[in-house]
Amino acid sequence: MEEVGRVLEDATPLGFSLKAKMDTPIGLHDYIVVDVDEAIGREVRRVQVLAEVIRFKTKNPFATPEMVVEGESPLYSYKILEAEILGYIDDAGVVIRPKTAPNPGAPVYRADSETLQSFFKGDKGRPPIYVGHLIREPDVKVPIRLSGAQFHIGIFAATRAGKSYLAGKMIEEILENTPAPVIVVDIHGDYVKMDQLDEGGKQTAFNVIVYQPPNAPRIDGLTAEWKELKIGLKQISVDALLMMLGRIGDLQIDIMEEILEDLENKGKPYGINDVIFTIKERLEKKDEKGKPVLKDQERRAHMGLLRRLKRLARLLPFTEQEFDIGSLFQRKTLSIICLSGLRASVQDALTASIIDLMFKHKILMYEEHQKRTPAFLFIEEAHRVASSESKFAVEIISTAIREGSKYGLFLVIISQRPRSIDQDVLSNIGNYAVLRITNAQDQQIIERASESFSHRLIEDLPALNQGEAVLVGPFVPLPAHVKTLKRKTSHRGITPDIYEEFDRSEEEEGGWDKRWR
Repeated sequence: MEEVGRVLEDATPLGFSLKAKMDTPIGLHDYIVVDVDEAIGREVRRVQVLAEVIRFKTKNPFATPEMVVEGESPLYSYKILEAEILGYIDDAGVVIRPKTAPNPGAPVYRADSETLQSFFKGDKGRPPIYVGHLIREPDVKVPIRLSGAQFHIGIFAATRAGKSYLAGKMIEEILENTPAPVIVVDIHGDYVKMDQLDEGGKQTAFNVIVYQPPNAPRIDGLTAEWKELKIGLKQISVDALLMMLGRIGDLQIDIMEEILEDLENKGKPYGINDVIFTIKERLEKKDEKGKPVLKDQERRAHMGLLRRLKRLARLLPFTEQEFDIGSLFQRKTLSIICLSGLRASVQDALTASIIDLMFKHKILMYEEHQKRTPAFLFIEEAHRVASSESKFAVEIISTAIREGSKYGLFLVIISQRPRSIDQDVLSNIGNYAVLRITNAQDQQIIERASESFSHRLIEDLPALNQGEAVLVGPFVPLPAHVKTLKRKTSHRGITPDIYEEFDRSEEEEGGWDKRWR
């Protein structure tokens, strides 16, 4: 291995500084190794310790303001690098931190690919999945240990930093390499074309089914199997139904609760049309003198409800027939709950209802000792449905993330605004894949929520390029800066190039003003 420098004084078991020549090709996030005389039991053993360069600066003792001349030779200049010690591999193959510091003057070497891959490896006998390679070492893939997914995963990034692309790569890997089903709550329709290969044609490694409400806006170019998302009214809680109706008064809430209770007490299947029919009956009912029974405020309340219910029924015709939630848990199948084009309150209520049904289904299957295959639930745009402002979906998601892993339901929370996610949800995330984040508030939230995300790693976030991420948590052997691997499947969430859109518009419209070129 290539020597890159020598250890300076004041080294500790946690880290050290080293001096390197100016022409030494080494920089931030490079990995280095140094031998340490480690006390193991009652003997001293020489071990090879891996460290990561975390800070970097150049020095020249003669470069005072008075002496520096433009174009002057960099004579006597050198680099000072600070490195954080990550650990050494013990006899059991586990990476542990040393209890001894490197000796001053000890030679430091650049870690080669073979050495790095020995540190970044999966659990023995449990094949990992791969979503990225080390930024500075493209030949070294970083494994994701699915055994660590029981602590759930958070994928966070600023807009257009590459979070949905990374999530898609993770979905792709899970489905190709395990029998586990994957369910995605897809707010914008970013994942609906994963049945297509990026280079054209159809992929055959796993199935893709897109579920949409019957009258939701369709997505152009959809080739995956499409099914109507028809949920039974009895599968929707009263609170969820009221939320989807929008802002209604206390009297209207009382009316809805009374009607639903009456329908339930009849012991027969019912849907949203039965609620509409009941309201119409009430509005048409007359007394002995032939005058409407409902007067003034009550009549207006019923008429307002009728309008809202009809509007909702056109979009989401909740029927007496219940949705088979078990159909979402088919092996090697990606089930996409596409809620694109729906208003926020409907997305919130539907997300909560579906996750609640999924969680209850997993509990039932576990208790009956049936179909215990783990399932992965990806929630896109989680700040919209898992924020303290949503008040409804967040309670369901919070319960699922606290208790889901016991029943084989593992959550992946994806968001561009972690500051908006409820603290109870964030506190139950143990694994983090964080791409570029420049907002200081978001950085602080992540640092406070994660035991593993040090301030040093937080400082790296604004400088990450698109597609680069910091992986931290039990699902990786060591904290790592990675570049997302190329996906095989089509990614619909790519932002269009503005100049390509100008050109397309010119071709379609003709006569585009070319003065901007």
